Amino acid sequence: MKTGIRSWQAPLEVKVTCGLLVGIPLVYLLLAVVLLTSPGAGTRVFLVPGTTLLFGLLVAAGIALRMAFARVAAYAVVVIFGILHAFLLMGAELLWIKLFSLVAAAGYIYAGVLLSSGPVRRFVLGNAA
Repeated sequence: MKTGIRSWQAPLEVKVTCGLLVGIPLVYLLLAVVLLTSPGAGTRVFLVPGTTLLFGLLVAAGIALRMAFARVAAYAVVVIFGILHAFLLMGAELLWIKLFSLVAAAGYIYAGVLLSSGPVRRFVLGNAA
């Protein structure tokens, strides 16, 4: 039997949460590629976006595999990277970086709200929810 994202039997809230935990870091990595083209930039530009992507992938995979600890770890990821983007919002000089940081912080906050929702809890915890 062929399985894919379309045949994944999960509530919409779970799919959106996993999408946010992976999608925001991917856009952040794309932003780092754009920043790499600026003069004086080095490959260290990829350090934080790469770390964000790694943790987002790990947590999203854990939620998709119904690991209870992944939901708790997702709270930590959402809080840490939401605060990181809030600080980037305050410290950035370029308008488009400020706009990205605003949208990313809001996305992480929304992912945290979805982690607390009933469908995500029932999906991850099963009957214990």
